[in-house]
Amino acid sequence: MLDIKRIGDIEVLTINRPQAGNSISSDLTSALIENLERLHKDNHLHALIITGSGKKFFCTGGDIKEYRGIKTPQNLNYHFDRTRKAMDLIETLKCPVISAINGYALGGGAELILCTDYRIAENHSEIGWPQSQLGIIPAWNGIDRLVRDCGPRIASNLLMTGKRISAEAAEEFKIVDLVVETGTSMEFALEHAGVLKKSAPKALKATKEIIAATSKYPYAEVRKQQHAIFPDLWFSKDHKEAEAAFAEKRAPIFKNK
Repeated sequence: MLDIKRIGDIEVLTINRPQAGNSISSDLTSALIENLERLHKDNHLHALIITGSGKKFFCTGGDIKEYRGIKTPQNLNYHFDRTRKAMDLIETLKCPVISAINGYALGGGAELILCTDYRIAENHSEIGWPQSQLGIIPAWNGIDRLVRDCGPRIASNLLMTGKRISAEAAEEFKIVDLVVETGTSMEFALEHAGVLKKSAPKALKATKEIIAATSKYPYAEVRKQQHAIFPDLWFSKDHKEAEAAFAEKRAPIFKNK
């Protein structure tokens, strides 16, 4: 259901429900929350990659068959609040999160990629938010995330029509960062994670925190946050290691200190 693989200090979570379009069930939500909470405590984690199993689906959102059993607003809120928590845990993870989009990312699956920091889509992938065609709106806070990423005009078009777009169009709209050949998204995700290892973990964490703050707080508050964080980074052991490595013409060895 949720395959977990560790490659050094890189974690890979694979949604493994291809028979159900890699949709997110209650059990999968529980597995996501459990493992994401574990990763939030993992000081050795440098990057997380999220992908889907098979060659057709990344994730097609919530499990519609299971949702048909929801009969009350209280039960609805219980199920959807848990999945919102999983999305928030992805978005607020201290390290960079990469989505390797290996196929259809629809509905909640398209909301999921908006929680990730870097998005690699295979060229056969299609992305869309068809919720309006089902008489609802994105339930996992995807509207504000989409507006944040591509602006209100593009977001309103995609959300109101519910149309699917190609990986290339998603790249043009700044929804994905890179389009690659079919079957290669994981290869490129691991490559990008390797590039990130050239940066100090504390600097990556601080950068992610400040970028997130820009969409929540006035610039004056964001600048205060930057100025407060900077001395800690300047006097960190990793910064001193980078200075020494530069002088010695070698690659630095960061230890998240």
